[in-house]
Amino acid sequence: MIDIFIYAILSSVSIILAISYLFYPQKTISLFLIVGLLTPTSNQFMSYISYKGLYFFDFFLISLLIYYLISLLYSKKIFKKNIFNITLGFCFVTFYLCLAFSNSIPIDKYLLRDLRPFLTILYAFVFISLIKKSPISFKGLMNSLTLIFICKILFFIIILFGFSFSDEYYQNNIFRYFDAVTFVSALFLITSFFMRDLILKHISNSYFKLIILLALIIILISNLRVLILALALIFIFSANVQFFKKIIFTTFVLLFFLAYSYFIGADRVINSSDSEIVSVQLLSRFAPAIDKVFEMKPSQYVFGLGFGTYFEIPWFAYRSLDTKLNTIDSTYLTLFVKYGLCSFLLILLFFRLLIFNVFHTKVKRSIIVFYLILFFTISSLYQSGTVFHFLFLNLFFLSINDENTSCSISVNS
Repeated sequence: MIDIFIYAILSSVSIILAISYLFYPQKTISLFLIVGLLTPTSNQFMSYISYKGLYFFDFFLISLLIYYLISLLYSKKIFKKNIFNITLGFCFVTFYLCLAFSNSIPIDKYLLRDLRPFLTILYAFVFISLIKKSPISFKGLMNSLTLIFICKILFFIIILFGFSFSDEYYQNNIFRYFDAVTFVSALFLITSFFMRDLILKHISNSYFKLIILLALIIILISNLRVLILALALIFIFSANVQFFKKIIFTTFVLLFFLAYSYFIGADRVINSSDSEIVSVQLLSRFAPAIDKVFEMKPSQYVFGLGFGTYFEIPWFAYRSLDTKLNTIDSTYLTLFVKYGLCSFLLILLFFRLLIFNVFHTKVKRSIIVFYLILFFTISSLYQSGTVFHFLFLNLFFLSINDENTSCSISVNS
């Protein structure tokens, strides 16, 4: 009962923000990002933030979508500019809905959950269309990020020492926690690798180092092997330091991560050095999707099995959970089973919107590489917090670009 009560409170906050947007659109966007990142969006707390597949923040985002559609109707110029993108997305979703109904797929939670990736991309498109100028200063964004990082670290400490999960899996893995903030931390570290000098024009060096330290702690708490591997690879091959120094630094970070994992008893990480164990883990995680791939007909390799396709996850039975799941731990396999080769269009659109306002070439490439690695073992497009990745990146680059432009105008004047 407590989870429904908390969901109702969060949803009410989302509705209040939706109303606030009508009067203070710019400030409300910033506040929405802060509220969204402060709220735990990990799987452990899914019953508190979601009800029948509807997340608490959907109330705000759907309102924003309606506002955007109304603005299109009243502005022929905007409508003509975006008619192709809207039509393409509408046709894609309509095609797969028709495919589902022709195959007698019922309108149940599995079909509705498959709309999540499209909603996430649609929300991102609306953000980019409505936010032309940053609603928050760069320093304000950094202050908000610092507050969020500190709150998340304190929240993890509370979970570690004062929280008990009814789900045996989460109780046994209480040493690790990740949600949208984890990935935002990683995105901030990536931008910091390449844009340190530009960032230091707006905040002090000591403050910059503090945010970096907090982001690293967030990453460490996550205990996500693939995320740490992705960051390590990006640093090795992209950072502008001598190769020998790269190797030493990366080795030190990985050894520290392994030592921390050993200290907290994270066997899943310690066993990563055993290739045989890793192979068995990956094959068992991917098996439900691989079985589906072998059952697919030739035409389904192009269009996939469509909406409502679920995977049988037998090891969920011991946790008394539904053994049918919309996703497995891989974006590539999940999307290929559902949409075949057409899934690559979805991935391309994801990247196009994600880096839309990113003006630094090396950051663009690194973000793409980062997600391409994550996609191997994380079904990112189905995660609740992915929409905040889009919002953070766009606000980060809009705010730093706006202030640099203002500085340039002042100097020229």
